[in-house]
Amino acid sequence: MQESFRLIAHPAEEAFLHLVRQAESSLFICTPYIKDYGAEILLDHVHVQDLYILTNLSLANISGDNFDLSALLKLWRRYEPMQVSSLGKLHAKVYIADDRLAFITSANLTRGGLRENYEYGILLYEPPLVRSLREDMQRYFLLGNIFHRPLVEALAEEVNALQSLRKKLESTAEARKMRKALREREEALQTAILKNRVAARSVNALFAETILFLLARYGPLSTEEMHPLIQNIHPDICDDSIDRVINGEHFGKKWKHQVRNAQQTLKAQAKIALVKGKWTLL
Repeated sequence: MQESFRLIAHPAEEAFLHLVRQAESSLFICTPYIKDYGAEILLDHVHVQDLYILTNLSLANISGDNFDLSALLKLWRRYEPMQVSSLGKLHAKVYIADDRLAFITSANLTRGGLRENYEYGILLYEPPLVRSLREDMQRYFLLGNIFHRPLVEALAEEVNALQSLRKKLESTAEARKMRKALREREEALQTAILKNRVAARSVNALFAETILFLLARYGPLSTEEMHPLIQNIHPDICDDSIDRVINGEHFGKKWKHQVRNAQQTLKAQAKIALVKGKWTLL
């Protein structure tokens, strides 16, 4: 008996690829953020006649770092005629292949959403539910601002000019002074946040818990395989660009040394063992 749904944890990319490869005639993309990474996945794996994209083409969105108009235009060049609609308050992330398969998730069409961030979602295999979901998304689509390719091409040129002007403005002496003050305030806030990290448990305990989580999730891992996974979970602690010492705890450049200490602690507690170069749960 075929499953009617499947829960999807990190990473979301595998489930997303499964969905887009299933699309035969139509694919509906609903996401407020689109980056080149997500667009390239579609270009490599999608072969449909009809592509619908519901997104957010507000000025704040397209002039920031979370949206690539160039990525949208890449898709338009391949999937002409592609239909695009924009809702300024869009927050939903929904991907629908024909009327057979849908993916409701927290993941945007970006590298962070599909691969790096800890997202969650559900794959739906029930055609009646998928059709109902698609009808809802099409209503959202029709409520939006319908965009055509020539306008988006013009917008892309204007956004590039806007970003260039912004860089020139930020290069003034006054801007440099303000950036310095901003960095100092941000550093103070980051230190306050990291102090909270060591208030309840040590860095060693935090890394030990993370190692146990990763081994339970992925199976045996070498230290080198663990490092990027741990850094992805704890980017604030595993910051290669800085070394902070707060309440005697190191945060930053020495994090790999602390991972090694946590491994040895777990080994001494007989919770993990190194077998043929890979750490394994006992």
